[in-house]
Amino acid sequence: MKTGWVVIGLLAVMTAVEFAIAVMAKDSLLLALLLIIALAKGWLIIQYFMHFGQLWEHVSDAWYGMLNDDPAADSDED
Repeated sequence: MKTGWVVIGLLAVMTAVEFAIAVMAKDSLLLALLLIIALAKGWLIIQYFMHFGQLWEHVSDAWYGMLNDDPAADSDED
């Protein structure tokens, strides 16, 4: 629960920084900084609120199961 509040705080601070940069943005370097901050915020949301790290183990198992599919084993089940 504490981690969630810390992440929400980080997102709020990053949003405030983004706003300040957007107000001053007249240079492409500042726009690149906005992109980097947006990507970092997206990663935080995916990692901590969508729990992608916990899901990745199951997703990778499913993909390896599909890639290593043996048609001969499938015909034995019929």
